[in-house]
Amino acid sequence: MNYNTGYANTQAGYQGGASYNTRAASPPLSYHFLPRQRLNTLLLLHSLSSFLIGFIGYLNPSTAMLFFSMESAREIGVGRILTRLFCSLIFAQGIMIWRARKINDGEVKRAFILAYFVCFLCSTVALLMEHGSNQGIVDGKFFGVMKIAVMMALTVGYGWVSFF
Repeated sequence: MNYNTGYANTQAGYQGGASYNTRAASPPLSYHFLPRQRLNTLLLLHSLSSFLIGFIGYLNPSTAMLFFSMESAREIGVGRILTRLFCSLIFAQGIMIWRARKINDGEVKRAFILAYFVCFLCSTVALLMEHGSNQGIVDGKFFGVMKIAVMMALTVGYGWVSFF
C-alpha cells in the first residue's frame, strides 16, 4: 500500500516509510530514533558536543579545574596547556564525526564505531580506576561524576551500535 497519496504529505516532507525529504520541514523527534537513524543521531550528538567542549575548553582552559584538582601554579600551568591540546583534538574529532555521518561505506563506519567504543571503554575504565584510587586528582564533585557518566554513556552508545 502506498500511503503517500496527497500533495500535503509531499510538501511536509513525508515520503512514507523510512525515507524522509530533508529539504522540507524538519523531521519529528521520533524519526531520529528509528533503527536506521540511531547511528546518525549518536554521531550528530557526539559531534555537536565535541565542537562545544573543544571550543570552550580551548578558549577557557581553566574549565579543567571543574574536573581535576590542581593546587600549585605549576599544576595549573600544565593543566592549561594540556587542556588546550586535548580540546583542540576534541574539536578536530567533532569535524571527523560530522563528516563521517555522510560516509556510505559500511566498513569505514564500522571502523569508526569500533574505535570509538574501544576509546570510550578505556577512558571509562581509566576514570573509574583513578576515581577509585581516591588520590584527589579526579574530583568527585558534580562535574567529575558527570564526566564519568558521559564516558559510560558514550561507551554504551557505541557498544550498542557495534554489537547489536
